[in-house]
Amino acid sequence: MHTQENRTLVNGKTSIIDRASGCNRRTSIRLERIEWSALQEICREKDISINEFCCEVDRDDRRREHSRASRIRSAIFHYFLSTRTTLVS
Repeated sequence: MHTQENRTLVNGKTSIIDRASGCNRRTSIRLERIEWSALQEICREKDISINEFCCEVDRDDRRREHSRASRIRSAIFHYFLSTRTTLVS
C-alpha cells in the first residue's frame, strides 16, 4: 500500500489559455515531484508564473507531444539542456 508521502506523482492545478476561445481555463497537470521543483526553478529564473510558463508551452506550435503534461515535461527538460553548459554524466 502506498502512502501519500511515497507517491512520486503530484497533481497541480494551473490556468491555461485555451487556444480556440482565448479564455483562461483551470486544468490539472500530473508531474513528478522533481518536475514540479524544476518547473518552479525555471519560473524563478525567468521571473514568470507557472501559469505563464504552461501557457507559453501550450501555445508553442513546435511542440509535438501528445498531451499537455508531456509538452510541459519536454519543455522543462529542454530548458535545462539548453541553459546548462555542463551535464552530469
